[in-house]
Amino acid sequence: MKLCCLTLSYRRTFQAGKMDIWSFIEECRRLDLDGVDLHHDALASTDEPYLRKVKRTCLDRGLSIACFSISTSFGIAKDRQTDALENCKKWLRAAQFFGAPVARLFAGSPANESDREAAFQRSVECLRAMAEYGESLGVVAALQNHNHGALCRTGEEVLRYVKEVNHPNFSHVLDTGQFAGSPGASGPVPPELKDTDFYKSIEQTAPLATHVRCKLYKVETGRETSLDYDRIFGIIRSVHYNGWISLVYEGQEDDRVAIEKGAKFLRPFLA
Repeated sequence: MKLCCLTLSYRRTFQAGKMDIWSFIEECRRLDLDGVDLHHDALASTDEPYLRKVKRTCLDRGLSIACFSISTSFGIAKDRQTDALENCKKWLRAAQFFGAPVARLFAGSPANESDREAAFQRSVECLRAMAEYGESLGVVAALQNHNHGALCRTGEEVLRYVKEVNHPNFSHVLDTGQFAGSPGASGPVPPELKDTDFYKSIEQTAPLATHVRCKLYKVETGRETSLDYDRIFGIIRSVHYNGWISLVYEGQEDDRVAIEKGAKFLRPFLA
């Protein structure tokens, strides 16, 4: 296994104008990471000279582009899907240019609970279309589990998506902190998910994962205290996972301080 970091881990630092894609790459090198996990929000352009410079800067620092993250919402009404699909295609082409093996996608959320099943079916169609388009580019389209209100909240829902999308170029990005039941999962908790065992969801989906995101929320002591990573890595190792581990920080401590501690915390698990 190898360790990378998602640009969104430094969200506050980016928003404050204290970091850009270039200083992010330098920070990942300083932390002795193996790669980067790029979200499209961190990029200032899709022009080829700019993308080429990002790619070359990573190469010069010895950093692989492990994953390219695209925020999508495919549960929206059909008359709004054309723009969403075209936007996703634009970023899939960027992922291809970077040589990223996997592009992270979201299913999205229903308009309301009564819309959940219809939104699921709409998102399945979109995800299948993106898997087909990604196949033409050589980029795997990978669905990440998301928060309580979204369409892909549990291990059972991930398994259902994989079955319904039914495409060889479709896979799963396992986010350790965003299954329903996790103390870090965002959004209101519906009553039926209040006692969901998120470790069971990790067990159910780990065999499908082609990329793993390790969420960190509280690392003030040098160890993550919200999630049991001894248990989580036991699950990951039990399915012989040998891919990327992406550090994703969503806590309240200073980004740079917390992520440095987080990288030191996660590294021994990969040995």
